[in-house]
Amino acid sequence: MWAWNRITVASFFLLNFLLLLIINSSAVFEVFDEWWSTGPYNHGLLGLAVAMYIIWQKKDIFAEPQVNHFSLLLLCASNLLLFVANIAAIGQLQIASLFLVLLSLLASFWGFKIVKKLFLPLAMILLILPIWSIIQLPLRSISTWVSFHLVDLLNFEIIRNGYELLTPGGTFIVEEACSGLGFFLASALYALFVAQINHLSRKAGILFFFIAITVAIIANWIRISTIIIVGSQTAMQHFIVQDHLTFGWLVFAGCFIPVIIIGNTYFGEQKVDKVDIVEKIKTTESLDYINKWYLLGIPTIIIAFAVCTHFISSNFDPKYKFVLPNIPHYKLIVINKAESHNWFPLSIGAANEEFSYYSQNENLIQVYLANYVRQQQGAEMIFVGNRLFDKNRWVIVDQKRVTLNHSKLQQINLITLRKNSYRSRIIAYWYYVDGRFVADKKQAKWHELLAALKGKPGASLVAIAFDYNSENEQSALKATTDFAVAFANQPIHIETSQ
Repeated sequence: MWAWNRITVASFFLLNFLLLLIINSSAVFEVFDEWWSTGPYNHGLLGLAVAMYIIWQKKDIFAEPQVNHFSLLLLCASNLLLFVANIAAIGQLQIASLFLVLLSLLASFWGFKIVKKLFLPLAMILLILPIWSIIQLPLRSISTWVSFHLVDLLNFEIIRNGYELLTPGGTFIVEEACSGLGFFLASALYALFVAQINHLSRKAGILFFFIAITVAIIANWIRISTIIIVGSQTAMQHFIVQDHLTFGWLVFAGCFIPVIIIGNTYFGEQKVDKVDIVEKIKTTESLDYINKWYLLGIPTIIIAFAVCTHFISSNFDPKYKFVLPNIPHYKLIVINKAESHNWFPLSIGAANEEFSYYSQNENLIQVYLANYVRQQQGAEMIFVGNRLFDKNRWVIVDQKRVTLNHSKLQQINLITLRKNSYRSRIIAYWYYVDGRFVADKKQAKWHELLAALKGKPGASLVAIAFDYNSENEQSALKATTDFAVAFANQPIHIETSQ
């Protein structure tokens, strides 16, 4: 048994936490990149400073270390989840897993009571982590629907086509960045801060939380509707259309003033008996006895999973490459071009990209391959930064998944694009991973993990593009699916080092 005082235990915790951050530095840098950006998490550094200030104010609760062997199991479980996220290169899961490891670390040193006592500042840290894109889609859909009906209710001419809002003065696209996620998270963060500093009851805290996020959502509706109306009336020349980000935060600030007033008026500081919020503190001379093997087990778990992650990630074939097949009834006229003059996809982190052309009668089909010998965070086959077309050149008409009558290639993803009234394009794409064709992104991620565990993480994106006259959509669809089936009928050949 070792005798450890309060400062020594806290120092040992910080060393383990620092070790965790160093090992997972790529995920940590990703978080800071989001905080430094102009995106929905640009309030992150401020939120972190506020959360750390609150934790510092509560530093007395760290006076009594506590051994909790069950927390070691949670530490193993959270590190296992982090291991899976690292191998599969799932950024948001990496960050969420790191947060869970932090909670497990706290519980390992001070028991689960510490998590309960630090619930609000920990929740504030969770809110500033870039893991909330899951709520962007519903926020975006609701904002589009409400803005459309609000503008229409005000008797302005407007037509809705998905996320596009068409007016006589121009077309407005409600992108994911326009979902109001930043307003939502900033409001939620403020509500938790007020609940903490004013010692609000659980009921009062929840009520104020919902008031704050409701105002944030409404502020985004007002922002979008105003931009549409003003932009339509000024032929898209008004400054709020050109700099809608700054305008959005001005609208949010104006709408949030009543929230601050309500917070000060109806949710002011509550009187709390100090006995309830301050526990009896041991003197610094008092020692807590903790088994040394228990303490050494904590960094051992962290290092063990880190070593496994590094070992598995280092197993890959640098010569991996998907080889295009020769397809009966299709002539391969151009192969392995480094670029295309009319197709500009982007696959971040691909080891190599190539364009080829097949012809059949009058049909010309362009094939794009992006080969990944290995995948890392931000340099992966399925990544939000990748694209299959230039949004400045094409507009999405339809996006769907089509089922094929084929055992190896059961589904393909289809994107229908339009450039003008007579020129359209169909892009079909799927993935080759873990020795099989997969269309669904979630399934592809799962097979990426399995392939990495097998030491064969090589994967490829296969995409085909077919240009056609806008009036011939059905024949274009048939030509695309026929080629996909013919492609899948051929034997798969992969170049490797062996």
